Amino acid sequence: MKYTSIYKSVMCGLFLASYSQLALAEEKVKESIEVKGTSLEVIMVTSERRSESIQETPMSVTAFSGDMIEEGGITSIEDVGLKTPNLTINTFNISEPQFFMRGIGNTNDSAASDPAVAVFIDDVYIGRPSGSSMDLYDLERIEVLRGPQGTLYGRNSAGGALNFYTKKPQEHFEAKMGMTLGNEGLWNVRGYVNGALSDNVYGKLTANVRKRDGFAKNITTGQELEDDDTKSLRGQLLINPSSDIKILLGFDYSKTSGNGSNRFLTRFDVEPIFPIQAFIDAQLASNATFNNDPRKNNSSLVQSTHKEIFGLQARVDVDLDWATFTSISAYRESESSWLQPLVPTLLNLEGGTGLYEINNGADQQADQVSQEFRLSSESDNFKWVTGIFYFNENVDRNERFETYFTAGILPPAISSGDVSFIQDANTESLAAFGQLTWDMTDVLALTLGGRYTHDKKTINSVAINNLDTAIGGIPLTGPGYDVDASESWGDSTFRATVDWNVTSDHLLYVTYSEGFKSGSFTGQQSSPIIAATPIKPETSTNYEIGAKTEWFDNRLRFNITYFELDYQDLQTFTLVNGTNLIADNANAEVSGIETDFSILFTEYFILNGTYSSLDGEFVDGLNAGNVTPRSPENSWSLSPSLSIPLSNDAWIDMAVSINYTDEYHMEISNDLRGFQGDVTLLDASIKYTSASELWDVTLWGKNLQDKLYAVHSINGNLGGATEVYAPPRTFGLTFNYYWE
Repeated sequence: MKYTSIYKSVMCGLFLASYSQLALAEEKVKESIEVKGTSLEVIMVTSERRSESIQETPMSVTAFSGDMIEEGGITSIEDVGLKTPNLTINTFNISEPQFFMRGIGNTNDSAASDPAVAVFIDDVYIGRPSGSSMDLYDLERIEVLRGPQGTLYGRNSAGGALNFYTKKPQEHFEAKMGMTLGNEGLWNVRGYVNGALSDNVYGKLTANVRKRDGFAKNITTGQELEDDDTKSLRGQLLINPSSDIKILLGFDYSKTSGNGSNRFLTRFDVEPIFPIQAFIDAQLASNATFNNDPRKNNSSLVQSTHKEIFGLQARVDVDLDWATFTSISAYRESESSWLQPLVPTLLNLEGGTGLYEINNGADQQADQVSQEFRLSSESDNFKWVTGIFYFNENVDRNERFETYFTAGILPPAISSGDVSFIQDANTESLAAFGQLTWDMTDVLALTLGGRYTHDKKTINSVAINNLDTAIGGIPLTGPGYDVDASESWGDSTFRATVDWNVTSDHLLYVTYSEGFKSGSFTGQQSSPIIAATPIKPETSTNYEIGAKTEWFDNRLRFNITYFELDYQDLQTFTLVNGTNLIADNANAEVSGIETDFSILFTEYFILNGTYSSLDGEFVDGLNAGNVTPRSPENSWSLSPSLSIPLSNDAWIDMAVSINYTDEYHMEISNDLRGFQGDVTLLDASIKYTSASELWDVTLWGKNLQDKLYAVHSINGNLGGATEVYAPPRTFGLTFNYYWE
C-alpha cells in the first residue's frame, strides 16, 4: 500500500500541476470554437457555514439539489450512497443504518457508542443512527462531506458528514400532491403546501404516507417480510419580525412499522473455524424445502419491527451589521423495537428440520437536546465563523438473545439459553470552534480552523441470565451483572487549507484536517469488567489535494480529489463465534481518488458521472493486514438524461442511472462468508410534463436487472452466514399535480 500511495501522490501532483497550463489552453480553444447552449446548474452549498457554489468550496463535497434528488430517483438514504464516491450505506434493521465513508464506519449498536459518519438535518446533529432514516421528500439539497469535519461540525465526524436540508417556507404560494403506484403492492401519497400566513409569517406543511407489501416471505409463519408502512409529517414556520431577524420554528414526526427484513441462511461452501456438519446438513435440507429461494426463510419466529421519531427545532438568525448571530436549538427523540431471527431455522422441536436457532430482539428509547450558538461574518479579505456547541443524549436499550439447540448436537456445556442486556447511557458534550479564511491575494486564500471537544459518558450495564445457562457463545460469568461506569475525553482538532484560483473556473486546493470520535462502552459483553471498560476515542488525520474545474462556459465540469487518511485507535468490533463481540482499538491507513463530472452535450442532453478508488488496511490490532470493511477498490456511476420538447409545448424527460460497485468485505475479519462480489445496478425513468407544467407523470424502475446482492451479513458459529438482501426489481408510476 505504501508504494501505491506514493505512486498515486506523484501522479496526482503532476496532474494537478498541469491544470494551470490547461486553463490557459482552454481560453485559446474557446476563441477558436463557438460554444452553444446553456450551462450546467450552479449548485449552492453551505459546507463552510456560508452560501457558496460547490465549485468554490475547497473540500471533497458531493451535493444533490432538490431537482437532482427528484429527477435522479433518490427516494431512500441508500440511493445517496450509490451516487456518492466512497460512500456505502447498508441497513441492518429498521433502526440501524450503517454509514461507511472512505472505508470507515461503525457496526457497534451499544447505547453508549457513536457513529463515525455524522448526520445532520437542517444543521441539527442526529445522535442515533435510527434518527437519520428520514424520508427524502421535499428536500432543498443533500450535501455529503467526505473526510474529517472536525472544525465546523458537531460531534463524531471523523469519517465525514451527511447534511440534509429541507425546503423552507416562502412568501409565494405553492402546493404539490403526488401519488405513486408500483409493484409489490406499493402505494405512496405525499404532498406539501407552502405560502404566506401574514405579512411576515410564512408556513409549510409536508406529509407522506407509504405502504408496500413484502417482497419476501416466511413460509412457516406466513408473514410477508420486507414490507413497509410509513407515515410522516413535517411543519415549519418562518417569522420575520424585522429585516434583521429571521426565526424558523419546525417539527417533524414519522412512524414506520412492518415485519422486518428477510434473513437467509447460506454460504455453507465457506468453512467456519468450528463447523458442525449436522447443523450444515440440516439447514441445507431445510433450504431445499423452499427451493433455496433467497427471498424466503422458514424461521419459527413471528417477526416485528417498529420505529417512531419526533423532533422540534428553533433557529434564530440576527444581522448585527458587523456579524450574523445564529442560534439553533433542537430536541429529538426516537423509539424503536424489533424482533428478528439471527439464525433463521425451524427447530426439530417445532416439527422442522433445523437444529439451532438464535432470535434477537431489542427495545430502544433515545432523546437528545442540542444547542449551537454561532457568529459569522464576511468582509473584503476575511470570512470567519466561531461558536459553541452543547449536546446531551439519553439512551435506554434492552436487547435480548434467545438461543435454542436440539439436544445432543453440542457438548452439554453449551446449551439453550436466554440472556438480556440492558443499558442506560448518558452522553454530555461541549465544544468550542472557530474558522478563518484569509484572502491573501485575489487568487490565493488560506483557511485555518480549530475545535476543542469535551465528552462525558456514564452508563449502567446489566446482564440477566434468564435461564441460568450459557447462551449462543456468550458465556456469562455467573448469573449476570449490574455495573456502573463513567469516563471523560477531550481533544482538539485542526484544519488548514490553501486554495488557489488558477482562473475564475479552476480551483486547486490542499487540505490538512483532523477528526475526533468520542470513546464508548460496548454492549452484549460476557463479563462486568469488559462491560465497564471504555474503548478509547479514535482520531483521524487527512491529507487531501484536489481540483474543481469548469470548462467551455460551464458546459463541462470535472472535479478530482486524492486523499490519504491515517486513523489512530480506530474503534473496531469483531463478532467472534457468531455472538461474542470483541472490541479493540486499531490503526488503519486509507487512500483513494474521488472524481465527479458533468457534461452538457446539448441544451437537452446531460451526462453526469462519478468514479472512486479506495485502498484501506489495518496496520495493527486483532485484524492487522486486513482490508477495511465496505471498501470497494473501484466504484463508478453514469447518469445520462435527455429532455425532448414536444410540439404542444409539453416535455419528455428520460433518465438512466448505472451504478457499479466493486467487491468488498463486510466485516473487518475479512471472513469470506461476508464477502460481497461486484454489482452493477440499472435504474431508469421516463417523465411526461404537461405544457402548462401543472402536472407530470413518471414511469420508473429500479434494479431493473433484478440483481441479488447482500447489504448485511452475520457469520454463523456453526456454519454458514445469515444474509440480508437489497430490494429486488421495483417499478411504478408516479403522478404529480402542482398549484401556484
